[in-house]
Amino acid sequence: MNLLNKESYIIKLIQFGAIVSIIIISIFITQIFIQEKQNTLDSDIKKMEENFLSSNKTVVENLVNKIYNLIELEKKFEKDDFDLEAKEEVYQAYSIVMNIYNEKIKEDNYSEEKTIESIKKALREIRFNNDGYLFIYTMEGKNILNGEFPNLEGKNLWEYTDSKGTFIAKEMSEILKSKDETFYEWYWKESSNDETEYKKIGFFKKIPTLNMYIGTGYYEKNFKEQTQKRILKKLNNFKLKAPEYIFIYDLNGISLVNPKKELLGTNRYNIQSEDGQFNLRNMIQFSIENKEGFIRYNSTIKLNDSLTSNDKISFIKLYEDWNWIIGSGFYLEELNNNIKEKKEALILSNNKTINNIILIAIVVTFFMIIISFYLSKTINNIFFNYKKRIDLEVNNLLEKEKILIQQSKMATMGEMIASIAHQWKQPLSIISMSNGLLKINSEIKDFSTPQEITNAIKNIDHSVHNLSQTIDDFKNFFNPNKEKVVFSILDAFKDTFKLINSQFKNNDIEIVQNIKEIELLGYKNELLQVLINLLKNSKEELIKKPNSMKKYIFISVDKNENKIIIKIKDNADGIPSDIINKVFNAYFTTKEKCGGTGIGLYICKQIIETSMQGEISVSNVKYEYEGQNYVGAEFEIIFPIRL
Repeated sequence: MNLLNKESYIIKLIQFGAIVSIIIISIFITQIFIQEKQNTLDSDIKKMEENFLSSNKTVVENLVNKIYNLIELEKKFEKDDFDLEAKEEVYQAYSIVMNIYNEKIKEDNYSEEKTIESIKKALREIRFNNDGYLFIYTMEGKNILNGEFPNLEGKNLWEYTDSKGTFIAKEMSEILKSKDETFYEWYWKESSNDETEYKKIGFFKKIPTLNMYIGTGYYEKNFKEQTQKRILKKLNNFKLKAPEYIFIYDLNGISLVNPKKELLGTNRYNIQSEDGQFNLRNMIQFSIENKEGFIRYNSTIKLNDSLTSNDKISFIKLYEDWNWIIGSGFYLEELNNNIKEKKEALILSNNKTINNIILIAIVVTFFMIIISFYLSKTINNIFFNYKKRIDLEVNNLLEKEKILIQQSKMATMGEMIASIAHQWKQPLSIISMSNGLLKINSEIKDFSTPQEITNAIKNIDHSVHNLSQTIDDFKNFFNPNKEKVVFSILDAFKDTFKLINSQFKNNDIEIVQNIKEIELLGYKNELLQVLINLLKNSKEELIKKPNSMKKYIFISVDKNENKIIIKIKDNADGIPSDIINKVFNAYFTTKEKCGGTGIGLYICKQIIETSMQGEISVSNVKYEYEGQNYVGAEFEIIFPIRL
């Protein structure tokens, strides 16, 4: 594709690319919005289903807990009433005792026995709550009065124990030593014919003037029966908002509270559901093991005739004091019907939103196309103006790059010419001396032996060969060959040393080599230029040091996995930290006074990284050599082996 075709392509891309891109992006974004909305809908539906189930579970759980707490509260109120009634009964009896005593004590012929008989006669027939009767004991445990068990009167019950092993008279006497009245629990027969003792709750009050105490009590089982009847009656008359309801069963399977009133009092322990399950048995077992929780089952009772399924979830809780199971539940079909209605409403709302998104997308896309068309025209004009400026800048940069490369070559050439001059001194001197010898022999016969003349001729031939070889080496270095070849890095260093070795010997700089025989695919002459530049930089820094100082340059070439690593370091104390990051910049130099151009290391970086796809870096290193510590700059070149 030539330049004109490229420009035409770019112009068309500016004119129509933006419009096509806007349409594609608009469709893509619209699709994303629609998909996101659909995902949101799916998420909302799933969340709604979870929330509906969770909400229904919460409703029935709260209702069961409400009934549970109501029973607890009612039971407490009922007990408080029984306790208060027992207390009031004792207070009234105490008042009667004190009135009789106060009347009798005034009589001249006062008799304690007659007074006690009058008290017994007055209190014997008093009853409350059917089973409540009065009794009187002396502080030493002798029974004075017992409204239900008159056969105990006159007997001392100090050593008597109830079925739990409690010494009732002893314990009561001890309690009333520190207080005047108290509530108390013990076990006692309900009638003289009973073999079983039942728990009683009573109230006792001390009669100090007679050294006695009076009391009464009620049987807990009778209190429990009366309380249960009153609470069940109240619960069965509860009016709950549909579809809320409660049910209560005892652990024998008797229905105590049920929304189906005809089932009250029936035993449903052995009733099976359509799937053959004994639901009530399972509930009873579940409540005994877990105390409370949710249970799913196929109900045997249908509260809504419109339902086709009896699949149900209930929350049940065991009321352990009375062995009751309190529960409430909901039918999954009703739940699913509610979810279906909400789901349809959500889908309808979602479809409306999607239609609005599509409409907005079309309108926005239309306006964006108009704006894009106008902008593409404007950009097209700007493009032509910028193109002219860019072409001009590119041409300038290319010219500058050519100048930089030429400057680098000229700087290197100057060094090379000095090296050639030095390397030619010895061969030229030998030629001159040999030529002088031959001249003398031409003038003075037999001045030299034939062997000396032959050696002189050989010296001239050898020196001429050396001069020719030097010229070939420099010619090869400046050969502009840009074809990649496989070459030995060791050979590249040997060629480098041929060109500049004399400069290092003259300045007493020792080059320590550790170069492995490794082959590389690349441009040999360009690598030579880099190596010469790096070695020359080290030389220039080392010659600034005192003559007494040992001067070293260390070269190592190694292979590490898939990399070739070349390291060149000196002992010239390194590069100042404030400029080390600038040394590869074009025209950066610290040698202005010595004619430095600042392009040597820049060209090195361009060759290594651009031409040979490698890496070059520099750092200051500390190291030890022959027992001496040194600091110097280390240049590291890395080539991938794939080159």
